[in-house]
Amino acid sequence: HEHEISNEIRGYKEMLEGFHILRAHKDALRGIISVGIQRGGITALTLMALLLERNLFNSSDDPDAGLAGFGVALAIAGIGIGIGAIISPYGVIKFGRHKWMRILMFSCLPWLIIFSIYTNEVMMIICAFFVGLCGQGIKVTNDALVQSKIKDEYRGRVFAFYDVAVNAGIVSSAIIAAFVLPKNGDSFLLPLLIAFAYLIAATFVMKKSTFSHATN
Repeated sequence: HEHEISNEIRGYKEMLEGFHILRAHKDALRGIISVGIQRGGITALTLMALLLERNLFNSSDDPDAGLAGFGVALAIAGIGIGIGAIISPYGVIKFGRHKWMRILMFSCLPWLIIFSIYTNEVMMIICAFFVGLCGQGIKVTNDALVQSKIKDEYRGRVFAFYDVAVNAGIVSSAIIAAFVLPKNGDSFLLPLLIAFAYLIAATFVMKKSTFSHATN
């Protein structure tokens, strides 16, 4: 039991050390915050999609049909994720890491807004594809950004903080979604809340004057 406590304390200390290291590399820190926001939005959308497929797009008496529809949406999102990982190196070459991440975050917005207005299965799948694509592009680009800024001996502690920050975004968004979503998942508000969070991330967290030149 004491050994478990000591491991927890050591993990907590490493996370704090990672945060203090990132304070000297604020573009990496801002990138991590942005990834947490983006991943949180994906979590909320996933919960919404599950409820929509289970209780709105299919009969609640036929859970297998709902799970099948949800599986299709996940598969299409997975294709988007794969494409996002493939195209991001080329996006970075053309625009640079910081600008590419901003472009991807802004690119999520129209699909979320359209989905909030037209809540149907086709639009949900299209939204899942593009948000998955952009989200993975942001993630792999920021991973490379963090690795380029942080020395090898500090990366373990930095990525410990990275994991906690992203998990905090995921848990927070899941809680918000639980309060916002009705039983059938049909919510005009939730996609707009996600779009607003992404807009804040793209406009302020990744603001050019503070994000691209944030490293001391």
